[in-house]
Amino acid sequence: MTEHSEQSGASLESFFRKFAFQHKIGSAVTFDCWGTLLFQHDPTSVYKQRIDAVQRAAVKHGVHESRTTLRLALDHAWRQHWDKLHEATQSGPVEISSWALEELSISDSNTSFQLATEFIEIAVESDIAVLESAGVTLELLASAGIRRALICDTGFCPGEGVRTILRQVGLLDLLEIQIFSDEIGVPKPHASMFRAALDPLKALPSESVHVGDMLRTDIAGARELGMGTVRIRDQHDDQSDQPEADAVADDHSHLREILDVESIK
Repeated sequence: MTEHSEQSGASLESFFRKFAFQHKIGSAVTFDCWGTLLFQHDPTSVYKQRIDAVQRAAVKHGVHESRTTLRLALDHAWRQHWDKLHEATQSGPVEISSWALEELSISDSNTSFQLATEFIEIAVESDIAVLESAGVTLELLASAGIRRALICDTGFCPGEGVRTILRQVGLLDLLEIQIFSDEIGVPKPHASMFRAALDPLKALPSESVHVGDMLRTDIAGARELGMGTVRIRDQHDDQSDQPEADAVADDHSHLREILDVESIK
């Protein structure tokens, strides 16, 4: 028995008895995106680029503020986006841009749209990496005939931008279905996000597992629909006061042990 499996113990045995995952022909595994499959190498640098973009937009309107003020404006906009997510309300780069500019007393839809476009370009062109061996996980699931989907909340970058990133890093073709909150109209944990992924795959929730890093959105939403849940803590170890997933994976190697991928036939 490996160190990982010793840590998981009887909980995994119960997990497999409950979902009989490896024996379900119609099984699917759905994945969160950020912190589960992808991460930014240097998020601080990316945020600085966003502040630069806000500064350029402000200067066009004759507004010259300090970097601190610009950062606070962008921070405020991101908090509003985050609050909307907690209210199960979708917002994206245009809304974030508008909120940031409003903090600088700028109200102009064209400028908001231009700033949003810059936010998307920054995201797509940033140094995005795949979590170690995440591609191996997807490839093994594909080889075993297990259906695969992405369920992703969006913020600075909409679904089409994330698809571009996934294509650049070689994961897009391994995800048969890609579901994004800006395209569905609601974020996780709304059941519509999970159903939109499972229905085209003809996969039942009770025969499927969702893998994500956020307890409130990924784990709670999938569990409410009756899916199995695995929290991955490679990039982000969510310690919030929310019910834990059925299993916790340290990384993708551990995730493959939990899913028992290599034994799936």
